[in-house]
Amino acid sequence: MIERVRKNGTFEDICFGQKQDPCQSVFRKAMSTFQALTKSRQDSGLEDVNVGVTLHDHVPGMPTVRKPGSPTTDSLWLKSDTSWLQEIDASTLEPVGVCTQQKLHPELKGTLAAAHMRQDPVTGDYFNYNLEFGRQATYRFFKVSASTGKTEILATVKGIRAAYLHSFIITEKYLVFCIYSAYYAKGGVQILWTKNVVDAIDYDPNEKNKWLVIDRHHGKGLIAIFESDPFFAFHCVNAWDEPSPTEEGKTDITLDISTYENLDILKRFWYENMKSTSPSALDYTGQHAGRARPSLHRYRLTGITGTSTVPVTAKPRTAERLFAAAKADSVELPTFNPARACKPSRYIYGVSDGANSVFLDGLIKFDTETLTAKRRVRHAQSPGEPIFVPDPEGREEDDGVLLSVVLDGKEGRSYLLCLDAKSFEEVGRVGMECVVGFGFHGHHVAQKRM
Repeated sequence: MIERVRKNGTFEDICFGQKQDPCQSVFRKAMSTFQALTKSRQDSGLEDVNVGVTLHDHVPGMPTVRKPGSPTTDSLWLKSDTSWLQEIDASTLEPVGVCTQQKLHPELKGTLAAAHMRQDPVTGDYFNYNLEFGRQATYRFFKVSASTGKTEILATVKGIRAAYLHSFIITEKYLVFCIYSAYYAKGGVQILWTKNVVDAIDYDPNEKNKWLVIDRHHGKGLIAIFESDPFFAFHCVNAWDEPSPTEEGKTDITLDISTYENLDILKRFWYENMKSTSPSALDYTGQHAGRARPSLHRYRLTGITGTSTVPVTAKPRTAERLFAAAKADSVELPTFNPARACKPSRYIYGVSDGANSVFLDGLIKFDTETLTAKRRVRHAQSPGEPIFVPDPEGREEDDGVLLSVVLDGKEGRSYLLCLDAKSFEEVGRVGMECVVGFGFHGHHVAQKRM
């Protein structure tokens, strides 16, 4: 794609951020394009397709280029906010294949999906949604079985406007999708006019968010709807089911999510707003910094029975907010110990925007029990997303290490930082002789799986 831009002198595809500058996408990670994926595009020009947001070492149901006797993981899959998936070689990182979700199921013909597919920590099943534009938007929520490779449509929902959803929640029993008040204008047609997603999204601060609860196991589809005050979010963190303490036989869902008051974050990382010499950068620093900083929220969805399907027109129940963390203590690109997925978890890790610079400037460990935070902030050091690697012999939730690629602004190069996840002290680092660009989310694969 970069070579095509160099050759033609322009970028003609639809992108996430501003059309004329690929550097202006949010977190430099969402430059996914929306051009039609033709057969010729699938068979050739693989380097021309940019699907670089999240990374997965295995996606059930997808064809593979692995040869008999090869290592378990010799290919990786890249995902974006579109329905595309791209396969790359795990050793060379060269692209080897590209397809859409229709490869999984013929009904998954929509353009958009969540960049963050969710995986059941026990079965390995994968979950996502597919959004099809039209006079009436169609959401299809689906599961890909790790054991059979077959795809099952869990629910098809119409009657809700098409919204931008970057991630969602999975529990042992349910999928939870929060439909933010960030809707695609004119049912998605606006994207063709603006040539980018950001300018095609409308935000209504007076319209409540809708929470859709989808049954995972019994074919009930949409089984509950909740609502909450409006906010926007990129990243959900973790969630779990618990027996209701007040309603026998019913289930409560507790979940954590990194929220924003509005859509200012979408423009916070445009190139013009990141240059320290740019006048517009002052709109996001100092006393104005709060307008685009996240706040960690914990919600509870109560009294779920899961025994019958509900119509999309059903009266929503209220999503209860348990706490809203101070912005100074909150994180973006959140992570946690993956061994606690779908289980109660206490600690959340992520990057911070402390208004000390025009970019991300620190790492935070947030304790959801005490509502306190540990920080690691170093002058002119810009960390990337932290990756939690559990201690295989650890007993506590925070037994493990955090890995983060940090840009050293003083030296003009990057290094891989390793922190003790419990003490938040540095364990070590590996220096590089170059700058590693801020790119897609990271992913750790244990050596025994490689």
